[in-house]
Amino acid sequence: MSWTYPLLTFTIFTFCLSIYYLLRARRQKETKKRVEDWFETELQQERNSVVLLLGNLFDRSELSQELENKLKQANLSLKPSEYMGIYILLLCLFTFINHFLLGLYFLMSLLIAYLIVMGSSKAFLGSRKNKRTESFNRQLPEICRSMSNGIKAGQTIPQAIEMVAHNTKAPNGPEFQRFDQQLKLGDSLETVMNGFRQRVPSKDVAIFVSTILIQQRVGGNLSAVLSNMAETLEERNRIHKEISTVTAESRSIAYILVVMPFLMALMMNLFIKGFLNVLFTPFGLILFVVFVAIVLCGFLLIKRITDIRV
Repeated sequence: MSWTYPLLTFTIFTFCLSIYYLLRARRQKETKKRVEDWFETELQQERNSVVLLLGNLFDRSELSQELENKLKQANLSLKPSEYMGIYILLLCLFTFINHFLLGLYFLMSLLIAYLIVMGSSKAFLGSRKNKRTESFNRQLPEICRSMSNGIKAGQTIPQAIEMVAHNTKAPNGPEFQRFDQQLKLGDSLETVMNGFRQRVPSKDVAIFVSTILIQQRVGGNLSAVLSNMAETLEERNRIHKEISTVTAESRSIAYILVVMPFLMALMMNLFIKGFLNVLFTPFGLILFVVFVAIVLCGFLLIKRITDIRV
């Protein structure tokens, strides 16, 4: 009889404790489900590399971080290991063509193949990144006006960001949805904006982020500032288009200057087997290095002249 009350008390206490932890687990599950709903798009995009185990190991390593950032900036859904797999396959293909079809020495074939694939890769990623950046820049003036109108109507900056997230198309729409999700999860506005500036390497985006952060710190009429910024960004875009149109011919000449001599040398090698093998001699290597240096200097000079900053 003496153990009845302590046992009953312990049973009731254990039952109450179990109910408490069950309710707590349920709340955590609901919170987790809400977070998963917010980040549903990102979770759907997560997948394993098609290169299987070795590819997944490479994707988790520090070596792939820089390439992964470049692929994100270029708006490519490829994993770093998949991109490197394509890179290696193209390298083998061009090496095979240079060695067996053009009759070059193996080392010369490998060197030329590497230069072709490396240059093409940088040009491709740079072109994709520039197109994505231009898309961001085109939408920024309208985003500034939308946020200006929202703040003028009494909204806070997070509320204006949420409004833009629901009313803006890609590529800025998903980015502002990400802002909204991060702000709801408790991240500061400065952290969210700095992350946006790092993901999108654009001067217009940097101006937009810096303006909002400075106005948040020192105060002022953010609505009027955003309205003026929209006009400034539109004027910058117009000037960039005019400059790009005027300098298009000069930029084309710069690329032709680099590509044409190598294409002519390859065509000569098609008619005369082993025509380029003389470059593998000591004197030929010296001549090749001098030639590449002259072509590179001409290319950089033309690029420098046509690179007009606004």
